[in-house]
Amino acid sequence: MIESSTAEREVRAARNQSLFRAVNEKLMALNDAFVPLTQGLTIACECADTTCIEMIDVGPDAYAAVRKEPRHFIVLPGHVYPEVEVVVGEAPRYVVVEKTGSGGEVAETFERSAD
Repeated sequence: MIESSTAEREVRAARNQSLFRAVNEKLMALNDAFVPLTQGLTIACECADTTCIEMIDVGPDAYAAVRKEPRHFIVLPGHVYPEVEVVVGEAPRYVVVEKTGSGGEVAETFERSAD
């Protein structure tokens, strides 16, 4: 029973984070126009909290590097859920997390279906 509960949490968190990633892809069109002026992008925090509406400033190269890994997401410090993800990178304004277990599989599947 505990394994099922953990897997359900992992899947739910991955779906939530994948949805935030999809929102960020839409924001990229807007950001592209301002990158020459601001040298950065503003994205939605990709944490597992569906009520989070925080924004993060990130460089375009850093964002592109994270996007290459379907299990990786950019979140604010303090928005890490260690029961479903691990920290794989840190920057002054954000943390990069990797989905684990069932959640990682869901993130990869979601990414493939978005392509």
